[in-house]
Amino acid sequence: MNRTELSKLIRYGWIFLLAGLVINYIYRMVFHNLPIEKIILGSDMEGYYQYLVHFFIKDWELFDRMPWTIGYGEGKTLSVFTCGVAILWSPFFLTAHLISLFFGLDTDGYANMYYGFILIAGIVYTYIGLVFMYKFLREFFEHKTSLLTTALFFLATNVFFYSILLGAGMAHVYSFSMIAIYLYFTHQFFKDSSVKNLVLLGIPFALAVLIRPTNIISGLYLFLYGVSNFSNFKERFAFWIKNYWAIITLFFIGVIVFIPQMAYWHFVTGKYLVYSYQNYGFPFLMTPKFGIVLFGKYNGWLTFTPIVIFALVGLFIQLYRKQMNSLAVLVIFILCIYINASWWFPTFGAAVGQRAMIDYLPFLALPLALVVSQIKEMSPPLKIALSLVILIFIFYNIQFGFRYDSLAWWDTPMSWTKLWNTLKF
Repeated sequence: MNRTELSKLIRYGWIFLLAGLVINYIYRMVFHNLPIEKIILGSDMEGYYQYLVHFFIKDWELFDRMPWTIGYGEGKTLSVFTCGVAILWSPFFLTAHLISLFFGLDTDGYANMYYGFILIAGIVYTYIGLVFMYKFLREFFEHKTSLLTTALFFLATNVFFYSILLGAGMAHVYSFSMIAIYLYFTHQFFKDSSVKNLVLLGIPFALAVLIRPTNIISGLYLFLYGVSNFSNFKERFAFWIKNYWAIITLFFIGVIVFIPQMAYWHFVTGKYLVYSYQNYGFPFLMTPKFGIVLFGKYNGWLTFTPIVIFALVGLFIQLYRKQMNSLAVLVIFILCIYINASWWFPTFGAAVGQRAMIDYLPFLALPLALVVSQIKEMSPPLKIALSLVILIFIFYNIQFGFRYDSLAWWDTPMSWTKLWNTLKF
């Protein structure tokens, strides 16, 4: 990347950030009258955030008694959440802390300055993820198709809600960003199998796993890269045997990235590896709730993110053509849907759409781009019709995000009237 391109990306990044802050203000103060603290306080968000407060501000001896945790033995608590999000937040948290110190503001970590910088972090990491998604797409498609596809992942999926409305404190857009970077550098690694590219794909992959451990299945994209049949599989297996040093390097990258988490686990439990969710797990392994995950009336993936239907059509076209690593993508999505459907809470709580699928959306970039490129080549009537459908999906996604109220949505029975009241102007 030359200096001109970098300058352009930074300029567009500032525009994206400012637009995101304005949209967030309109959402919170015009539509819902919500204080900015709602981005952090409560639920998973505070579970990630408290790592920063206890590490940078409070006594480290209190790490085994953090509040947003579950009991572990006598007088101790253990966070079910890993610290990947906190690591990505740390530069923004420290910036807020230094500004607060300089201007004599509250410096206990629980003040609007800190919350504002976490919102900024969500917007910034989303932008980074979108940039790398675009760069990845440009390896296969021309500029306009790549840009349109990237825009659709932001405007027509719940990435929009979880980045600039009220979800910046959740883990998903950070996984989204890390996996987008990982995809780009995986492609670069198979063009040039250098240590540099291996490290550049290994760090974001390890961070994605640290953010949400189930993201480990994303590693199949690297190990199945270019595989479309059994013959390809044998060739890829031979490649990894020959390049065993790459697997060892990735292992050590993972260990280094996980050191903070293992240190915390050891401090609380005396063990370096812990299943922190304890009694929460996967009770539906033999009876997965696929219907809830895919078509659920409250947050089904296809129900509330219908643009992915186009992406899945593109994926099956690529599978038929045996191109663009479609087999690896299919395996990853089968596994992630199965894992989510087996989780003890397959609706994932007060989610805006199937939020657990956001992490894996970058894998659908190439399939959706294929459909976008084919729509551009269609006859004018069909192109207009499908473009109109896509615009409706964008409106549906943005309007639902703005109108969503977790209490009204989850605490009353579902009905067509309730859905209409959420979507109408």
